[in-house]
Amino acid sequence: MRKREYQNPNGVFRDREKVMRGMDHAESAQKTIDAFRIHYNFIRNHGSIGKTPAEQAGIKLDLGQNKIENLIKMASKQ
Repeated sequence: MRKREYQNPNGVFRDREKVMRGMDHAESAQKTIDAFRIHYNFIRNHGSIGKTPAEQAGIKLDLGQNKIENLIKMASKQ
């Protein structure tokens, strides 16, 4: 596997953390990390695999075009 084919979530998060506000309290930092983790695993397509990690793992959610909105709707029904 070539280095650029592997996307390290920690590296991506560290890059975004530098410009983000609200990381000064543990509770707000945890909410930010949780939101990032959901986005990284369920919303964002990864270049090396052409799909989300959830899709790669066989999790079928059928989120359609607006993945964020539909994921929120699905979660609110639970």
